Amino acid sequence: MLTELYRYALDKGLAAQPGFKPKRVKAYVLLSASGEFLGIHTREKDAPAVYAPDIGAAANGTRYCNPLIEKAKIPLGMVEDPKGDQNVPTKHDFFLSMLDDGGDCEPAFSVVARALRDGATVQTIAQALALHKLKGGDPIGFMVDGVPLEASSRYLPWWTKFRAMFLPEEADVLPRCLITGERKPAMATVPKVSGLMFVGGHTAGDAFLCFDKDAFQSYGFKKSANAPVSEEAMTAVNAALTDLIAKAPVLGNAKLVHWYSSGISEEEDLLPILLEGEWDDGADSEPDDEEEKSALRAAKALISSIENGTQPERLHARYYIMPLSGANGRMMVRLWQEGSYEDLYYNIKQWFEDLSLISWNGQGRAKPPKLKALGTRLLKPGGDPKKVWSRMDDELPNLLQRLLSAILNGTALPDEIPARALRWIRSSLLESDEEKRTVPFDIETLAFQLLKAWLCRRQRMRGDEHPMEATCNQETTRDVAYYCGQLMAVYVAIQRKAMPEVGVGVAERYYTAASANPAFAMGKLAQLSQHHLGKLDPGLAYYFESKISEITVKIGNRKIPVVMNMEQQTEFALGYYQQRAVLYAPKEK
Repeated sequence: MLTELYRYALDKGLAAQPGFKPKRVKAYVLLSASGEFLGIHTREKDAPAVYAPDIGAAANGTRYCNPLIEKAKIPLGMVEDPKGDQNVPTKHDFFLSMLDDGGDCEPAFSVVARALRDGATVQTIAQALALHKLKGGDPIGFMVDGVPLEASSRYLPWWTKFRAMFLPEEADVLPRCLITGERKPAMATVPKVSGLMFVGGHTAGDAFLCFDKDAFQSYGFKKSANAPVSEEAMTAVNAALTDLIAKAPVLGNAKLVHWYSSGISEEEDLLPILLEGEWDDGADSEPDDEEEKSALRAAKALISSIENGTQPERLHARYYIMPLSGANGRMMVRLWQEGSYEDLYYNIKQWFEDLSLISWNGQGRAKPPKLKALGTRLLKPGGDPKKVWSRMDDELPNLLQRLLSAILNGTALPDEIPARALRWIRSSLLESDEEKRTVPFDIETLAFQLLKAWLCRRQRMRGDEHPMEATCNQETTRDVAYYCGQLMAVYVAIQRKAMPEVGVGVAERYYTAASANPAFAMGKLAQLSQHHLGKLDPGLAYYFESKISEITVKIGNRKIPVVMNMEQQTEFALGYYQQRAVLYAPKEK
């Protein structure tokens, strides 16, 4: 893991010098060469980070701070809260002392130091920051004559010497770095990386490697001596983490960090197909043949070229996936997954084939859903439909990671998937308040796609010759539960044609009972259907009777189950959905 992150940093040119760290700067204070205040230059929210000197964990204490870029209240000496800012005066003095110390190498340091010692100038700067709605806790930098202090190279010799006061003394025998294998001084504590604040991370950043409690000590070693890493190597790893975290999507309250070993372009990245894109309720009835993603096309072309031997070096390209979240100032690795790009392509392709399902109205296939959209059908019933994303982070972080792992490895889906999807279907049918429904049940697709994917993998892994198909399984003999679901769909359609004004009908009253205990419910439904058929035109009644007859013949002499297990309930649900789609489809003229 560390080695691959280190290689990524080297490949991308991210390996910063030791003692430097990428920093987000909200604004620059502009000064002339003579120290006159010229104004404030604010930066966009998505502006790239800048590399600047950093003293590491020492800046989190009571005496020290980082040079050049810091929270505005430190260089300006702003005490906004007497209790919370009690260390600001001490840190302010240290900030000025660093500028004085480095002024011999970089004259611009002295210009800034003089300006910060002038009370009137400091007051003017503070007022200007307030006008730009910048607070004392926002990080700022300084520009002298249009040049940021950190952009200069003249202060580097001073910084190399100055930062030595914060480094541990070298041991007689140097440890071997876990990342590079070289014998170099090991860091006592690893610098923290920002970017995980929205997934449980600390505002000051989170450490990727850390040892704190006695339980993590080994052979008497303290802290990072258990996993020694050199400053140069860890600086590169942290630079890689900073870059990857910044562009990683969120899934299940974790940042889904991922990258490729080499040779894979951004267009060939397959993960966005699973995770990103606009919200899709699964109600799109248009065929998706013309909407194939460019990434999938690019990946397909790449795999073809590899198989044809035209790009054999790309065959060894590998992917790495590492969901990260924060936990009390430490990074939590939720999953570590690596494999070949070729396997990733085929496993994602298989995932979408397993999800493939006829559209709710029988016209083509339902649109391939995003993973986050599917997650909405795994939530507990009830709750505010406007807060589904935050609820997913709270309720599904572990399940979504397990689901992702199954997709990436082409393995069986967790049994919790159908249990939750079936619960969602039952709850949606019983929900009387239309405003609480994320989508009308009659055009629901997502929950049934989850059920089909789970069932297909279960059937395929036990060697079934005919896994569940995307459309009505006409030629294949299926479990009785599937045909019970089909009958249920026909009974619902008969009742709606006979009594269109009824709000709560057969589906709402009997679906739950029929899907769990069909032997008791199906007889009652058959009786009701005879009553409803009597209200229809003879031609329409004959059509429905023929449908019932076709399904009944397929059941044959097999007994209808008294109690159905989860797989049978899934078959029932898919039989209901697919038969309903057939009934909704436009009739051929």
